[in-house]
Amino acid sequence: MSLLGDHKTVRILLIVLSQFAYVAALIINALAGPGKGPFERSTGNISDRYQTEITPAGWTFSIWGVIYSWLFLMNAYILTWLCRGLYSSPAILPSGFFLSWIINMILNSTWLVLWDRELMIPALIVLALIAFTNYLMIFFSCLGLRAHGSWLKQQHPKDLFCIIVLVQNGIATYATWTTIATLLNFTIVLDLASVSPTHAATASLCILLLEVIIWFTVENFLIEKHVRYILTVYPVIIYALIGSLSKHYIAAGPGRNAIFSMVLLVLGCILLVVRVGLVVWRHRTRPLFREVSPEVLMSPNSGTDK
Repeated sequence: MSLLGDHKTVRILLIVLSQFAYVAALIINALAGPGKGPFERSTGNISDRYQTEITPAGWTFSIWGVIYSWLFLMNAYILTWLCRGLYSSPAILPSGFFLSWIINMILNSTWLVLWDRELMIPALIVLALIAFTNYLMIFFSCLGLRAHGSWLKQQHPKDLFCIIVLVQNGIATYATWTTIATLLNFTIVLDLASVSPTHAATASLCILLLEVIIWFTVENFLIEKHVRYILTVYPVIIYALIGSLSKHYIAAGPGRNAIFSMVLLVLGCILLVVRVGLVVWRHRTRPLFREVSPEVLMSPNSGTDK
């Protein structure tokens, strides 16, 4: 078999394995929710046992349904590549994307087991790794669009749209929520280490504030051309903060962390408006994917403006 044939076989194998990993994770999540099968308690019951001053209201966690539905659409779209020959020539999403996805799904299932056994420190480590592998997938998707964005725009514009909406923004939603979940898990670990619940929650909110400021700076001024159309980060943060405030904010006498959360909520709304405004302005004045000549267009390796 030729090297090209070997490469295509590996790509197909990775895509298929990533689908199996997703289905397996869905099954395990379905069992973990109500506490069936190997799970001793429902995930909700354990969450109730480890409440913090910033834990969102129960309804907030329904976002998992949105996330998994979004990821289902992403995976269904990727499966269509096998029928249309887009899985290898070109490799729109690098192999690293699918490897990261498989690892992510394994970590996802592992976290559920650790959470069920109330092993909070190992659960924190695994949850942080879940968020990290999500960041890796965003990175690999950006690499793919940098290499093939212009080709997709001129030859497969619908696929370019699907990659931006289903892949990049779907993973960004998942990444943002798991980042917030990591901070909640971190707060629990601090509580168990006899740190004041108020101080523990404040520490996590400080980390969230730092992450938001760093991300806003990086996405708008350092790597803007790579992440221009990723827009779901701030809505997820806003949603999580609203969920937290709906549970912990007392108008007659709001606590320190409730006030901090309110400030973060206002900041998140402002940054979302600024971010959308910058994206619209840059989309009109600085098109992301450059026009290429017919000769260059024959090759799928044409990317963004340098």
